[in-house]
Amino acid sequence: MIYRKLIALLIFIVTLSFADAQNHHKRFESIDVQHYRFELHLHDRFDQIEGKATVQIKFLKSAQTCDVDLLAQTKGKGMKVNSVVFEGKELAFSHKNSTLEIDFSRQINAGETVELTIDYFGTPADGLIISENKYGKRTFFGDNWPDRAHNWLPCVDHPSDKATVEFLVYAPVHYEVIGNGYLAEKTVLTDNIEFTHWKEDVPISTKVMVIGAADFVIGNDTTFNGIPVNAWVFEENREKGLENYRYTNEALSYFSELIGPYSYEKLAHVQSKTRYGGMENASCIFYSENSAISDRSQEELFAHEVAHQWFGNSATEQNWHHVWLSEGFATYLTHVYNQHFYGDVALKQGLQRDRERVIRYAQRFPAPIIDTTVTEYIRLLNANSYQKASWFLHMLRNKLGDETFFKGLQNYYAAFRNSTALTADFRKVMEEVSGEDLQGFFDQWLRQVGQPVLKWDWEQTSDSNLKIDVQQTKEEANFTFPLELKVIYNDNSEENFTVTIDQQKATFDVTIHKKVQKLVLDPEVNLLYESAK
Repeated sequence: MIYRKLIALLIFIVTLSFADAQNHHKRFESIDVQHYRFELHLHDRFDQIEGKATVQIKFLKSAQTCDVDLLAQTKGKGMKVNSVVFEGKELAFSHKNSTLEIDFSRQINAGETVELTIDYFGTPADGLIISENKYGKRTFFGDNWPDRAHNWLPCVDHPSDKATVEFLVYAPVHYEVIGNGYLAEKTVLTDNIEFTHWKEDVPISTKVMVIGAADFVIGNDTTFNGIPVNAWVFEENREKGLENYRYTNEALSYFSELIGPYSYEKLAHVQSKTRYGGMENASCIFYSENSAISDRSQEELFAHEVAHQWFGNSATEQNWHHVWLSEGFATYLTHVYNQHFYGDVALKQGLQRDRERVIRYAQRFPAPIIDTTVTEYIRLLNANSYQKASWFLHMLRNKLGDETFFKGLQNYYAAFRNSTALTADFRKVMEEVSGEDLQGFFDQWLRQVGQPVLKWDWEQTSDSNLKIDVQQTKEEANFTFPLELKVIYNDNSEENFTVTIDQQKATFDVTIHKKVQKLVLDPEVNLLYESAK
């Protein structure tokens, strides 16, 4: 996902119980949703939808009740439940705030899988965005991140619970409807209504379960390793949009080779009304309206969202506080993509821009990458989760070397493909592949606030000796790291050295051979640091 500059203004997510949502562990141990089947009816003349959700739930512990997430109707927005049916009988239920609690009237045993059918209707307060596009035409777009799916879908709205999903959509015939997975059926039922059935057989989180409906033009049809790939753009952007979206194919091919097999049955690139610059919905990426332009200015956006299909969608963070496993990976893999196609200079320029952004953010909002104090999850879309986490991966790559680092990414993806993981899981994989203890490295960069703030000086004390003083100026943030130095001599020849900084103040004597003109810190752009003022 790429977030926009004014994302803070968008923190209007419906007043849900954030604490209850984050404290998901009890439910995580109790139930596991296996499959969703969502039947939805969309209309041209009004925003109310009618839905029927069939949910298969495996009970991990014996219980008589369970609850799913669904925003209750208040002040004309939200959902109203007509009935909950189990084994042909209507069940008693309670629907308050964002919780639908269901009473089975008997004990459900551990290991038993049940199937519920929830009949409901309402006008989505969020999640399913019903509006007009920039050309004044009516559109419907799911936009669920982080936990907005339950504004329109009865579900367990947490990334830890992944399930397969079907969308059966009844919509006016002039719409083209996109959804997760493969197209199972498309039928015109009447002069005005068309039925579209999308089916995703790979388990995904609710944050990336979506449909989109608009007056689309569909083009750029191709395949990659037998997987259909195409683009969906608004009619008005037929020529420019399809031309620009062709640049998405390089990322799919490159990441498949670099990381591992693509997990889903298709990949659709969709012009949409997402509030983000791009939203990485599984197998159908939604990009902002302005992405459909006829140049390559959006290539980094495309690479970022395609990278999410591996990290974030397939290998998913088990908890929102570990969202760096999604956003940091997609941000860094975009830099890796640029390095592959455009060279080392492109990588370094991107890292330098990111470093400046991390420093500015840290000065205003000092916090670690893994910040468990955040309960409004949209606040996690910040320079820590994206740019600083990307820098962490770059420093890890520099520490381990390219072969080990990328082998670690491949092993991590293989181990947690179509599953969920926490930071400790990634660390263990990287330790296994490298043979190193990385606990201190991970804790220092992911759980400690800020980055090294350095002040340095140098003096050539003789023809053969250079004295270098380095100080970390923030006493509360002491880091250990290798510091690369470049000595530039008067004749413009150069020599590189690496020293280890492991204390507040350090002095080094470096053997040299000529008169020194200049000392450059971090010449290869391998360290996240800030220069002391």
